[in-house]
Amino acid sequence: MNKTITAKDIPEIINNFNVYNGDGDDLAGVTGEMSLADLNNLTAEISGAGIAGKYNTPVIGQYDSIQQVIPFRIMYKDMADCMNPMKVVRLNVRGAIQLTDKSTGVSKFCGLRIVFGGRCVGSKPGSVQTANPMGSSVTIEVTYVLIEIAGEKIVEIDKLNNICKINGEDLLEEVRRLC
Repeated sequence: MNKTITAKDIPEIINNFNVYNGDGDDLAGVTGEMSLADLNNLTAEISGAGIAGKYNTPVIGQYDSIQQVIPFRIMYKDMADCMNPMKVVRLNVRGAIQLTDKSTGVSKFCGLRIVFGGRCVGSKPGSVQTANPMGSSVTIEVTYVLIEIAGEKIVEIDKLNNICKINGEDLLEEVRRLC
């Protein structure tokens, strides 16, 4: 059972994590660190009568290109499966966030889950050197991302279905209704 993070908890570190293919339990052979893609809103420049200059405004619920690099130690079959641009890559990162309760000093854990899906837009075979990993990677153009902490959906972006939810608030609900 996932414990929730409260105001008296200090989130400290990711104690450990694994990466799985799809939503199942098949481990994907990625390296020990995965930098997560930036989530940048699309913006529009606003200027005109009654405005002293220009400013950029976020286009609510719409995001710039999201490219996730998936690092692999070695180029092998699991990596090659991710390279097919005709298929959707879906990876599920599951980890344990380590927390300390400020009032008691006791450590505890809660779950972290990050799911992303999209299609391959590039790959890097890496390098070959004796007694070293290759540093291979696949880059996917993300069309779906979900970030969940302690079982609670924090961020859900589904570009193909016009969904953007932040802390449970559906930012595009009215847009979908009006369109």
